[in-house]
Amino acid sequence: MTQADGQEILIVDGDEKVQKGLGQLLTTQGLVPTVIADPQRARELVRDKFFAAALIDLDTPAPNAGLELVRWMKQHAPTTAVFVMASRKVFEAAVEAFRAGATDVVVKAPDQVEYLKQRVVESCTEVRGKADEARLITEVLGVHEDFLKRLMDTSRKVSELEERLDGNAQHADADGETSLLVVEPPEDAWLGAELKAALDAKGGYQVRTAGSGGEGLDVATGSTFQLALVCSTLPDLPGSMVVSALKAQAPDTITILYTRPGQTKAGKAEVIEGSRVIAFVPEFRDVAQMVERIDELRAAFRAKSRERRYLVGFRQQNYELLKRYAELKQKLVRSAKP
Repeated sequence: MTQADGQEILIVDGDEKVQKGLGQLLTTQGLVPTVIADPQRARELVRDKFFAAALIDLDTPAPNAGLELVRWMKQHAPTTAVFVMASRKVFEAAVEAFRAGATDVVVKAPDQVEYLKQRVVESCTEVRGKADEARLITEVLGVHEDFLKRLMDTSRKVSELEERLDGNAQHADADGETSLLVVEPPEDAWLGAELKAALDAKGGYQVRTAGSGGEGLDVATGSTFQLALVCSTLPDLPGSMVVSALKAQAPDTITILYTRPGQTKAGKAEVIEGSRVIAFVPEFRDVAQMVERIDELRAAFRAKSRERRYLVGFRQQNYELLKRYAELKQKLVRSAKP
């Protein structure tokens, strides 16, 4: 048994005697030949499966017509070794075959059968070796990625344990205040006041209000907000326009367009992300529902901030290792490419 065993071979030849002879010859070498006479059918098969080698008759279905299939194989199956078989010695045709992408050109003659067999077996062995090498490199890449992930997880746990032992767990968990901007009409300014009262009681929040779209944009120009809640009805500008302007001004700000709940109708709040609209509070009837969702966002902000802080520290502590890792990974990726 050799590395070539089991490799699939495509044979395209219109001569039934050649088909039978090549099929038997390659089968004895442990190869799996697919023998056809139609170049179009050959294209369909190549699209569906991988062939380690293809033996293409130069004159199937017409003189020099095999060159077209060779060119197609070069483009659509570049890793398949293509052997052109010619029933006559034609220098020009051989040159064209090599230019088209042929691995070798072999004359159909009894004294060339052994040579053709050896060349096909060698090519299949080489393809199998490259495939095994690519799989090995891919496996190594996977192990490297897993190793780096485990190293980072272990380092994170160590950092968290050191913070607890130093009594800094609370400090590490507090990543500054979450700042909110509420833009609502002054004659109906209920959300800002109620949010501020509820969030002040919790701590860790800073709430600012604006009574018009223009004022909201002015306030946002001089300050950074993680969250902006904009009423759909404002005295000067449409709420949707203010949301778009705020998002363009500060892409990292989560912008929310809301409608106030009424006596008989629930309000709603939606996150606007470009052309996407995401339900924030599909139906809300009191500020408590809004506070609950804002608390969830704050938890996400804090987790993201901690992760960012940890990654910065990890890169600083392991700069040389990460540099060598990145260089090695690039080499492995290049080696895995056919």
